Amino acid sequence: MMMLGKGTIMGVSAYATIVYIKASFPTVEQPLIPAMMVALVAYVVASLFLSIFSFSATAILHCFIMAEDSVGCHVPSPKGLQKFLDANSEVAKPEKKEE
Repeated sequence: MMMLGKGTIMGVSAYATIVYIKASFPTVEQPLIPAMMVALVAYVVASLFLSIFSFSATAILHCFIMAEDSVGCHVPSPKGLQKFLDANSEVAKPEKKEE
């Protein structure tokens, strides 16, 4: 999924560079060379940004799962999330088996 994001950011940046160069500098014969340089820089920036985004999304998911699993404990969470946790805590409780 991250490769799709990196590819999209690189492609849009390179395309925008080609359009800008053709519109602003009509004497430039090869707008592909600056576009490749911009795509390289866009790849580095996209990699850094998406890795931070991935780490933070994973951390938030882990915190959510921990809060969801601790059914009997009071876990501080936003009001909107607390409603969801309360609604799903009834589903997560195991039923008592009678022997």
